[in-house]
Amino acid sequence: MEQVKTTRFGDVDISEHRPISFPLGLPGFPDQKRFVLMEHKPGSPFMWLQSADSPNLAFVVMDPFLIQSNYLQDLPPRDREMVLGKTDTPPLVLTIVNIPHGAPREMTVNLLGPLVIDAEARTGKQVILAGSAYQTRHPVLPE
Repeated sequence: MEQVKTTRFGDVDISEHRPISFPLGLPGFPDQKRFVLMEHKPGSPFMWLQSADSPNLAFVVMDPFLIQSNYLQDLPPRDREMVLGKTDTPPLVLTIVNIPHGAPREMTVNLLGPLVIDAEARTGKQVILAGSAYQTRHPVLPE
């Protein structure tokens, strides 16, 4: 059993949450390769991607299909395959949420760079959908 001290959640037993390996790290965080996915609270659309190696590093993430039900539909087949893979078991696709301090109604998600996680292999990567119409700051809440 491996415990990690976190600034948001206290001590976390990461064996219970089964770490996800990001072999290439994340853009801006190349040395952060192990994360655990944690529930925000029951019924919430938000989750936390908590670093298993840095107690103060965690990202708010969510399912992009909750915001845009047709997310990824207009991608060329090559790009769809890059995100969704070739297997019968589709990966978990998440987007990083940006919540401006003091302005939660202005929160956005990064649809241009989804996190793609193979739940069985417990590996992930951030995919950049270059050439797509997606933005790094897509509004979560309607105007």
